[in-house]
Amino acid sequence: MAPRHPSLVRYLVVGAVTGVVICLLVAVLGDDVPYVNGLEEYLIFTVLGVGVGGSLGALAYLVADRPRLGS
Repeated sequence: MAPRHPSLVRYLVVGAVTGVVICLLVAVLGDDVPYVNGLEEYLIFTVLGVGVGGSLGALAYLVADRPRLGS
């Protein structure tokens, strides 16, 4: 039976979706920012959530796939 390897796309998607959910919760539950439209605030937090969550997902993938990469 061959060993199973993790899928990079799944790690990236799960990390990005988790980051978006966390950032949108912070945007909804946090204080309002003066001089910023509500939609702009949500978009900024969404972009940050995708970037940070995707990066953490990629890092988790590298840790999970470490035996195959030879480290």
